[in-house]
Amino acid sequence: MPMWDWLGIRKRIRERKSWKRVADRLEGFSTRLRIEKWNRTLRVVIFRKKISGKPAKAYQLDLFQPDDGFYEYSMVVTNKEVSERTVWHFMAGRGGHEKTLGELKQHVAFGSIVTNDWDANSTWQLLSALTHNLVRDFQLATRSAPKRLNTRKRTCRFRFESLRTVRFTLLSLPGRVCRPNGRHQLRIVASHKMRKRIRRIEQSLAA
Repeated sequence: MPMWDWLGIRKRIRERKSWKRVADRLEGFSTRLRIEKWNRTLRVVIFRKKISGKPAKAYQLDLFQPDDGFYEYSMVVTNKEVSERTVWHFMAGRGGHEKTLGELKQHVAFGSIVTNDWDANSTWQLLSALTHNLVRDFQLATRSAPKRLNTRKRTCRFRFESLRTVRFTLLSLPGRVCRPNGRHQLRIVASHKMRKRIRRIEQSLAA
């Protein structure tokens, strides 16, 4: 959340006397912010991280910048009714979402503008997202994505392989179609470990 003047959040920071310890050199507090222009009341969690040294000479201490020479400030709007520490770790776990977006852009061209037509570009993005989701669902259906425990920072319940990994370890295996005894047969060059995985996938799909 940005520190816009019209929100009046800087005044609350200056007037705040007690801060809760969140982590090493990190403190925070929660407040309810009424935004009349939007007719909404939001929970805002404000954090400050202590930085080294004294403010530089002639440094302006008006909180116009996200730091005042002693602390760096950041704010998060959330609908989670949890502690400030949990909010901080949950926010830190946003890297998982960024990884998914990066995978979409890199491996299924989600961020590409392929035509000059709005409908065609929208369809392209839907197909890209659908491809990504189908690969994830394939891993769940074939038990290729093991479960793992959630933490404050890690919210994804399964350990998925990236599209790149699936492509090079499973889909891009070299093979050829043979006809032993007049019957077509696909022969794939794969290690013993990969052959076991393919058989497990076949059994899962059949079930």
